[in-house]
Amino acid sequence: MSNLQFKNVTYFTKQFIGKLQTTVNIRISAKKEIVDVISVGSESAIVSYESTNGSASFYGKTHIKFLYDDGMGKVSSNYNADFTADIQSELLTTESKLLFDVVTVDTKVDTNANTAMLAILLEITVYGYIGQTVNCLVGGENIFSCQQNFSLLQGVETSQIPFVVDEELTATHPIEGVLLAESGVCLSDYYFADGTLHIKGIATVRLTYTSDGEIHTDSLPFDFEREVDIAPVASNNLQLLVAVRTTKVRLDITQEGNKVFLADITCNLQLESTTVNGVEIVIDCYGSDCDFALEKQSVTTTLPLPTICGERTFSTNLPKEGDKHLQTAVNVSAVVTKCSSCADSITVDGIVYATAIYSGEQSESEVLEIPFSQKLDAPGVGVDCAVWANVVVTNFDLLDNDGLTANVTLCLRANCSRDVNYTVITSAEHIAFDKTQLPALEIFLAHKGETLWELAKNLHMSTQDILATNPQLTDPLSEDARIVVFNKIKSSEINFCKLSNKLT
Repeated sequence: MSNLQFKNVTYFTKQFIGKLQTTVNIRISAKKEIVDVISVGSESAIVSYESTNGSASFYGKTHIKFLYDDGMGKVSSNYNADFTADIQSELLTTESKLLFDVVTVDTKVDTNANTAMLAILLEITVYGYIGQTVNCLVGGENIFSCQQNFSLLQGVETSQIPFVVDEELTATHPIEGVLLAESGVCLSDYYFADGTLHIKGIATVRLTYTSDGEIHTDSLPFDFEREVDIAPVASNNLQLLVAVRTTKVRLDITQEGNKVFLADITCNLQLESTTVNGVEIVIDCYGSDCDFALEKQSVTTTLPLPTICGERTFSTNLPKEGDKHLQTAVNVSAVVTKCSSCADSITVDGIVYATAIYSGEQSESEVLEIPFSQKLDAPGVGVDCAVWANVVVTNFDLLDNDGLTANVTLCLRANCSRDVNYTVITSAEHIAFDKTQLPALEIFLAHKGETLWELAKNLHMSTQDILATNPQLTDPLSEDARIVVFNKIKSSEINFCKLSNKLT
């Protein structure tokens, strides 16, 4: 009797959980009357979550950059707001590991005297690593087995990690008052060593300020390196996405003509750490004196691919109504609307947003929407891959030349994965038969394309026994062949052979 060995094997699949919208309502009280709202920008991120069976709840923060005219000039204010949301899905369990993509869909503002009511509509896309366990055949005694090494995603950790990038920068003009501070952060390299996550990247601060009665915007890029303390992770499969939460500026206002300021950028680091193991699984088996009725199950696991990143620059012309004179552009941001993959490349589509501010007795502004479609080289990526990308605007120049010209530089980063399907044996029923009546010598006809495993299984013997009497055979057979089989008939061990094309 054969002794089959089964084992519980756990694996993960990355799946789309769902998409939802939630509104962040904020009441803003200004010192003076809000005559006109010029621009509203927001940055949002999920900072924590809790998953249960069938649902998940999460908590996030939104940072609002509010620019308005009080009748005397342009005034800005920064506000922070918390929000919570939840999602229902039968895929979710207490062990699910979740990831989030948060996008501002719409912003509405109602004003009354010195009060503004803001409604920020957020769209939150949720992905999750869902774990499953299957009891599958991994070996056995007194059987012939065909084993295959399955690459399975068996460990997953996700986390939201805050970190700060700070840098002393110099503006091009003396700073009289800061209106808005924006920033973009793009990672260029990272690794985990000695309990510390080491990250490198480029940050760009866009500072909008007044100087000598004029409004100026400076785009100030700089390189940074940071060390972040985190729990141990699988550094061989580490994927990161970064989002800016707030940008604060500190300067010495007592120093006349000061151009130097300190920028503090608080970021949210979304981390995926995955572990892929090779597991030997039996995909077929038979015995020398029995067959097996095999029950099989399909298993799908997600295998991560290397992160793809790149910088792209493009220019586009935009219409301008009338003879308005451009002052500056503020609240620059970008979102990804679509990712698609093909052979060795990824295409990222999205929209760059900016608010153009024009000069005049009355404040006038308009929101610009600049679509983009950029292609990244991605060796090894195919049409069957899933892609999740984010985009950061690292430089934005808006020029006024009888129309508007936008020069945009984007940092694109795409995390890729591929779902792989395997078939495993979940149960096997013995089917015994009597081989005592077999002749000692038989000859069979095998067909071109058959493998030695298929022949051995049909003959209930090892491939070595077949090759011992038929050393000319190739695997698979290059042509039809007559196979000589010697049956070893014993009372305790009987080799039975059965083939549909037996010669008579």
